[in-house]
Amino acid sequence: MMRQMLMTPFVFGLTLLASQSSSVTPPRGASLDDVVAEVRALREDLSRATDTSLRAQLLVARLQVEEQRIAGIARQLSETEQQIRDLEGARNPWLSQMLKDFDKEPRDPAAPDVFATVRAQLEKIENGDPVLKERQASLSRMLAEEQARWVAFNAQLEALEKEKGPAKREKER
Repeated sequence: MMRQMLMTPFVFGLTLLASQSSSVTPPRGASLDDVVAEVRALREDLSRATDTSLRAQLLVARLQVEEQRIAGIARQLSETEQQIRDLEGARNPWLSQMLKDFDKEPRDPAAPDVFATVRAQLEKIENGDPVLKERQASLSRMLAEEQARWVAFNAQLEALEKEKGPAKREKER
């Protein structure tokens, strides 16, 4: 009887273990559908990475072109401003006073005005060259526009970098 009392729980335990082990299925190998799904996911990831790389390359190229444009416009603006400074430096108060004194003296109306070209140049110096001033304003506007375009391209590149940053961190984990 003692033997039967010990055997009953043992048999019951074996039965219970046998029923639990039959409900757990052994791990199966990857099916063809699983492999195809994984290949498709890899292709999508590769396509996205290629697109992102291409966008980044295009943005970098655009940034370089903008930097060249900005450098060229800045150089032209600097040259124009130097020409304006040269004109301002050419002001000669003594020459202005001499022409005023010459105009005060009576002269023969039939005699040619020998100082006409000097007066025109002096007036250009006194008033500044309007062509140079307009060019300076135009180049300043162009420079501001190109710099704004550079900032926009750079912002796009930074956004692309931020977008790609978290994806890299996730894959590293």
